[in-house]
Amino acid sequence: MTHTINPENKQLELEIQQKINTCLDNFDSFCFDAGAGAGKTYALQKSIEHILKTEGDNLKLRNQKILCITYTNAAKDEILARLGKNSSVVVSTIHEFLWGFISIQQDLLTIEHETKIKEELSGIEQKINENSLFSHVNQIEFQQVVCNEDFLKVFYNTPSTPAGNFKAAILAYSEYFEKNDLLKNISNFRSLVSHINNKYKLEIALTEIENKKSGKIIYNPIRNKDKLDNYVISHDTLLLYCKNIITSHDLLKRLFSDRYPYILVDEYQDTDEKVVAIIDSVREYSNPKKNLVVGFFGDALQNIYGSGVGILPNKEEYKSIEKIFNRRSSKQIVELIEKIRNDNFGQQSIYSDFDNGSYNFYIAGEDFNLDTFLQEKNLTNNTSCLLMKNDDISKARGFDELLSILKKFPRFSGASYENVTNEFLQKNLQHMGWFLREILTFIDFIQKTGNDNSTVSEIVQFVTSYKSTLTFAEMKQFISNSRIVNLSTLTINECLDRIANIRERISGEDILRKIFAIDDTADNILLNIKNRAYDYFYYFQDSEEEMEREMSVIDEFFDLDISQFIKWYNYIFDALKNIGISYYTLHGSKGLEFENVVVVLQDNFANTKDYCKYFFENYGNQIDDKRFNTVRNLLYVACSRAKINLHVIYRNNTPDNLLANIKCIFPEIHCI
Repeated sequence: MTHTINPENKQLELEIQQKINTCLDNFDSFCFDAGAGAGKTYALQKSIEHILKTEGDNLKLRNQKILCITYTNAAKDEILARLGKNSSVVVSTIHEFLWGFISIQQDLLTIEHETKIKEELSGIEQKINENSLFSHVNQIEFQQVVCNEDFLKVFYNTPSTPAGNFKAAILAYSEYFEKNDLLKNISNFRSLVSHINNKYKLEIALTEIENKKSGKIIYNPIRNKDKLDNYVISHDTLLLYCKNIITSHDLLKRLFSDRYPYILVDEYQDTDEKVVAIIDSVREYSNPKKNLVVGFFGDALQNIYGSGVGILPNKEEYKSIEKIFNRRSSKQIVELIEKIRNDNFGQQSIYSDFDNGSYNFYIAGEDFNLDTFLQEKNLTNNTSCLLMKNDDISKARGFDELLSILKKFPRFSGASYENVTNEFLQKNLQHMGWFLREILTFIDFIQKTGNDNSTVSEIVQFVTSYKSTLTFAEMKQFISNSRIVNLSTLTINECLDRIANIRERISGEDILRKIFAIDDTADNILLNIKNRAYDYFYYFQDSEEEMEREMSVIDEFFDLDISQFIKWYNYIFDALKNIGISYYTLHGSKGLEFENVVVVLQDNFANTKDYCKYFFENYGNQIDDKRFNTVRNLLYVACSRAKINLHVIYRNNTPDNLLANIKCIFPEIHCI
């Protein structure tokens, strides 16, 4: 349905865009704040189009480009789809862009890498000293034994359980371990060996750097974990290196500004503070010359991930431009989310006739049934349910068995339960847990090789080491071999095994080595993948019995049907097209919109018993702490997904003391 924009609002919207255009023309850096549904991406698109129209020819003559930085690959793809291809525009995630810019500065990167290695060595040495076995060994002698390549093959290719088998394998290698009585605690032993080996490799790398014989620094975009001894850095380390290098070298700031006189940042509130520091330093360097403009597009109140700057630092140094119009939602929904913001932003619908929406607030007890509610309200189509509990999401999307196993690991239980959201259900792959991202990459490989519509270019990314000599026939044969896997009948362990047994020129083992970052010297690929799982899921424990118990849970993980992982994969990439009812976490709904939205709130969340209660208790009290703002921002984002109708359900058995404050937002409260 098309709604009407009255001439006055249309003119005001044009004037807002003109303010942005004037800043671009005059090289005045600005911060464009716009609420949910305001059309921030549209404004960004129009800004780029304006630059191309007014300065496109000059950009080509000077070999300059417009730089548009996005938070996710999905946002990058959306902007590219709107703009089409243009050689004068670079649309990129920040990691992708920064690596392209800094990768040639190997001397400077090596200096940063040396500092990083020294810091890492200091931490490792502390862990070594804290290990109870360390006092029983001569470090030099122990290092000579355990850093031997032959020993490491035995160590890494022998399962930790049964403990007796592991002990036997180690003792068979050398009497040294029996003589020094080092195998009483297998967990401590494995920890000490790993730390000593890491220390040994880092010291070699440090010596190489000092002797000017170091390797080239490489950024790995797939796995967010450093391998400093191999000169491989992760997302977070890349940002750290770039911040340190760019902010302290005027020549690089000049190269940056000369190449990219227009820097536009999408979703600035989610941007890492190190990135903002980099951009700020380039802007400050260029200010006297008036040859660079920075534009930040976003909304501080939509910062919900616990990372990112939120409120822009040094905001007073940027011209402030605001857009209060909402293009997404009905008048009723816009009025509601303005109340939730409670910051006098003044958001309003841009339409004169979009007033057929509604919102309702319900108090529900513990016996509340969401399915019954949806049926009673006739919410069977074009409806999205936004839930707080990860268990509810996993059940609705069909990967509850996978989540059930994950919650048995220390990394996802107790005080670390937040990692379910932060690392498992994390749709920003840069922040997903590193081993889970490897599993996801494996599922991506399975999905693409098994799909008849996949192109060779989509699959060849998994076999990059062969690209220079690979023939089309060899690639076709590999794809054919991969498609022998029957996904419906296999566990993930069986699927890994099938892939590993492909013995063509492109071997399955080599694919798995690439996906799971397995060293070329490792013999037993599947065991090494399980050991990587152990390193990720577990912390070192104190007894052999605990380790055996832990490995049995690892086996449970790998014995899950691969369908569980595919459903999780579909959730991450929103590949499940559900025209009826869809399910998301409140965090996972950001950037989406739906005709009808059901938001289910509860208090037992994020390791607190009064998560939402704290917000309602303090609403209207001019409180401004992190806890309050976190809940406020999340509720704002969730409710603003609704285009027409919104139902907010608060599961609270004793809401009496909250009713007055709740009614300040939702005048009518229904009990169900």
